[in-house]
Amino acid sequence: MRAVPKDVNASLFNQQQVEIPRAGKSLPRSARISDANLIRQVLGQKPQVSKFIAKHRLAGLSLGMALTVPKKLAKRAVDRNRIKRLMRETFRQSSQNIAQDPASTVFRLRKKVGERTKGRLREPERQEIREELKKLMGLEP
Repeated sequence: MRAVPKDVNASLFNQQQVEIPRAGKSLPRSARISDANLIRQVLGQKPQVSKFIAKHRLAGLSLGMALTVPKKLAKRAVDRNRIKRLMRETFRQSSQNIAQDPASTVFRLRKKVGERTKGRLREPERQEIREELKKLMGLEP
């Protein structure tokens, strides 16, 4: 008895690459701020702060965002990437609310992550950062 029927191709080398469709919820490149002068101008504004995150906003300009997560405050690349992913996700969720009042926004990590956990971002801190971001973006009352 055969382990695999004849009509099934069990070889890894002969399989065709199947393109996985990307989610339509991704943040478009047009929503990113890449101009250094504009970022400096936005960072010059007084921030709206919470324990971990500062949100700088400059109204009147096109809708866009930039992220700063310094290596000094989040040592591990995994943690920096996760925090940036949380920031992007929150901005994307709130972009419907912001559409009426376009502004350039810069999110900045302002407090060291993982002080009690040997420099690692753990679940309680991640949840706290997510809640702060939602409050800053006006997604929760």
